[in-house]
Amino acid sequence: MSSLLPQAAAAGVSLPLKLQNNSGQGSVYAYVSGSDSSGWPVFVTSDGAVHRLANPSSPVTPIADYSIALGASGSSVTVNLSNYVIGGRVWFSIGQKLQFFVNPGTVPGLVQPALVSADPNWNTNWTFCEFTFNSANLYANISYVDMVALPISMASTGASGNQSVSPLPTGALASIASGLQAQHAADGAPWDHLVVSNSSGGVLRVLSPSHAPVDFGGYWDDYLNRVWSHYAGTSLTVNGQGSIGAYSGKVSGSAIVFSGLNDNGVAFTKPSAVDIFGCASGPLYNSGADARGAVAARLAAAINRSSLLVSGGNNQPDGVTASQYYQDPITNHYARLVHQYASIGYAFPYDDVGPTGQAPVDGHIQDGAPTSWTVSLGAGAGSGTGGTGGTGTGTSAYSTIRASSYAGQSGVQTETTTDSGGGQDVGYISNGDWLKFSSVNFGSSSPNQFVARLASGAAAGISGAIQVRLDSTGGTKVAEIDFANNGGWQNWQTVPANMVASATGVHDVYLVFAGSTSDFVNINWFSFTS
Repeated sequence: MSSLLPQAAAAGVSLPLKLQNNSGQGSVYAYVSGSDSSGWPVFVTSDGAVHRLANPSSPVTPIADYSIALGASGSSVTVNLSNYVIGGRVWFSIGQKLQFFVNPGTVPGLVQPALVSADPNWNTNWTFCEFTFNSANLYANISYVDMVALPISMASTGASGNQSVSPLPTGALASIASGLQAQHAADGAPWDHLVVSNSSGGVLRVLSPSHAPVDFGGYWDDYLNRVWSHYAGTSLTVNGQGSIGAYSGKVSGSAIVFSGLNDNGVAFTKPSAVDIFGCASGPLYNSGADARGAVAARLAAAINRSSLLVSGGNNQPDGVTASQYYQDPITNHYARLVHQYASIGYAFPYDDVGPTGQAPVDGHIQDGAPTSWTVSLGAGAGSGTGGTGGTGTGTSAYSTIRASSYAGQSGVQTETTTDSGGGQDVGYISNGDWLKFSSVNFGSSSPNQFVARLASGAAAGISGAIQVRLDSTGGTKVAEIDFANNGGWQNWQTVPANMVASATGVHDVYLVFAGSTSDFVNINWFSFTS
């Protein structure tokens, strides 16, 4: 039986984790769970102690209370992580504590809150984010693969600079729920069963269809029949990307057969609704880090997005843009609505699949040498150290905003930077490209300057403009920097520009690039100054 005593601290490990209650409500509880470096399940308490769970003698044994009580809205508790935590989660609940259990085994198994009505936490309002903190880095993310629930925001400081992840926008949960109920009324599919409400009718959470309490049955049949009919006479190319390469094939019999691809004995036949929504069974199961798995992942993404029959759909994923996703009446409407109302976060397991060279919009922070990490229930985690103009909602405009932390983009790529602080910059930028940063808070008074960290190795005569616009690519232009070759693509300099229009309150900020059709600039970070 394992000891319940805290584990000895790992030498040199120290990461302050600030847990904030910005929910507008009291009686908020936080939990930090995961596994230690040996794979044993643990909880971390407010004093930073790591508690290894005892191996019980019987199944579903309740564990001790490791909750961290947070004060009224606006308060926080800082937990010092002095040990690595692998495969972890930070949980929040409102009004009542969560119940966790443990099962016996060679290594005991933690029983976490589950998305089924029989779970004792079903009527509790709870949410979580995922993380791993090990010797390589801190990696933390917000995902909607399982559900949409209470909003969480995150921020970190460290070697990669200040990073932040914005929360689900105000009203988004209710809008997603309403959209699914409207979709049920339109097509009769059980989208409404994904909405979980409390006794007073308020929305607690929205489940992804992979956790649907009812069977979607033959929902996808018509779409799959059309796809199989089309590709009986047309070649489908799937680029496995990276070192995998591309494979082309057609429907033969009941399966899509890709020339030269070993399907490992699992043919690409028509998947079921469970296969499509879960991406973890049947022909869409990713069987490993091989070509078959890469093709399966990209087919799963294309079917969830209903992008196989649109213009360019025979070239996956490179031939289709995000504007063509979810246009068929038969599609993953949960994913469609999540991306309509949330600027970050996966909505199904392979939602990171995209055209070659385009980074996923997945709502994560990553730092090889973190110095602080903040997780907030609600908005207000800011972007690490915060700024001077915010009101506790969104990312402060006065903080250092990494270009690679964008919430949306068109035409650009990320790359490793040699600039101080390391991490990634954004490059391969030319006319018409853009970056989106959600919920940037300018506060009650407008900044005086926009400042950007730029570099360029463009050829002679090649130049362009970095335009700062509010709320859309064609929105109000508040600043502009004109830039050309400054000595190299990693020859970084900080360039200021005066504001040409005021910006107050919270806005989505777009960096719109105009000028040469050739690449003309790299950008590492930007900020605003008073």
